[in-house]
Amino acid sequence: MQILAWDIGTSAVKAAVLDVIRGQPVSPVVRQPLVLRQMGESATLDPAEVWSALLRATHALVGQANVDGLGMCCLTPGWLLLDKRDQPLTPIVTHLDRRSRPLAKRIWETYGEAFLRETGNKPLPGGLSGVACSYLLQQQPELRGQTRRFVHVNGWLGLHLTGRAAFDYGNACFTGLFDYRHRRWSERWCAELGIETLWLGEVMDGSATLGQLTTSAARELGLPPGLPVKVGVADTSAAVLAAQMQVGDLLHVVGTTQVLATLVEQPQPGPDHLTRMLGVGPQFLHVAHNPVGGVALEWMHQLCFREQSADEFYIHTLPQAWQRETTVVLDPPYLGGDRLAIEPADAAFRHLHLSTDRLDLLSAVLHAMHQQHHRALAALQVAGGFRRVFLTGGGAEVIRRLFPEYCQGEVMFLEEGSLRGVARLFVHELA
Repeated sequence: MQILAWDIGTSAVKAAVLDVIRGQPVSPVVRQPLVLRQMGESATLDPAEVWSALLRATHALVGQANVDGLGMCCLTPGWLLLDKRDQPLTPIVTHLDRRSRPLAKRIWETYGEAFLRETGNKPLPGGLSGVACSYLLQQQPELRGQTRRFVHVNGWLGLHLTGRAAFDYGNACFTGLFDYRHRRWSERWCAELGIETLWLGEVMDGSATLGQLTTSAARELGLPPGLPVKVGVADTSAAVLAAQMQVGDLLHVVGTTQVLATLVEQPQPGPDHLTRMLGVGPQFLHVAHNPVGGVALEWMHQLCFREQSADEFYIHTLPQAWQRETTVVLDPPYLGGDRLAIEPADAAFRHLHLSTDRLDLLSAVLHAMHQQHHRALAALQVAGGFRRVFLTGGGAEVIRRLFPEYCQGEVMFLEEGSLRGVARLFVHELA
């Protein structure tokens, strides 16, 4: 069985035809860039541009292989409001958007532990779409009377493809409107945040067949109508599925940000990590973030080592800086902000002198990255070491070379983990 898989991120849409049994591409992996629109604390994508990128990626693959279904994973949360005709009323608001800080702060100060206990997470601005949506509705109250649906990216695309919208369980947990213990929308938090439950629709397993590809959508995509379309999952969940992870394994996603995730037998919400359902089956994830990610290294490259090629910087200069002894430290370490904080977080270099070299600055960034890595591991609340570690993302090889703990033990690279994980949504079709 072969399927068409989409991976919708903040910077690009990736697509490939996958063999379901092997979970491997049987076509080239096609990448179409997206433009993340950032202004102040706003960070959004244009829905029309996302759909156009999906069309281009799909058209590049049509004719290379026959497909028997369509599945997806997506940035999470990425949400939008739809009008009475199911057309976008808003841009796609991404997890990098921080405009809802004032509301998030009020909810945390007012309800604190109750919100954390009942939804599984702090009321993070950007991190929970229901908080971000509530704030937008306060700023633009005219949207309320125009809104028919509140959807995440996979729900919006599923609606466009099949005429039916749904949340998977993992994306539902990232709304702040979902009672994860009873697996239903929370009347309390929907009322508190002013979100109509009728806007939300049903919650389904991410591997469920949402419906069949409609004739009109098939015509746009150049695919045969009637193909089964899966609900889909978050990109991190898809990588977990690709690795076929078990409790005791660690997923480390190394990109512009660093995400660490592990499956847990019993969810334990806490302020220093995210707690959500995997999205397929009954399992839960704890997810932590390292605030010193690839974006910090890219910044150092452009600021201080601009004359070097990417290969020279990442292959030769980084190891040199890692070995350099320096008194310079990055403290606070939040060069890319803190995704698990409500208040904005800044970074600072300390102990600078006139003799400070650019290698000292880079060394400070790398050692802060390593320290925050261990802080993120502790936040996952896993006793003992990890049985297996799966590294994925553009910077995986860099981290493997630099971090001493990854130079031994069972550490495996997971290439295109999120995209390949979409194939796991179809495994039951083979039974």
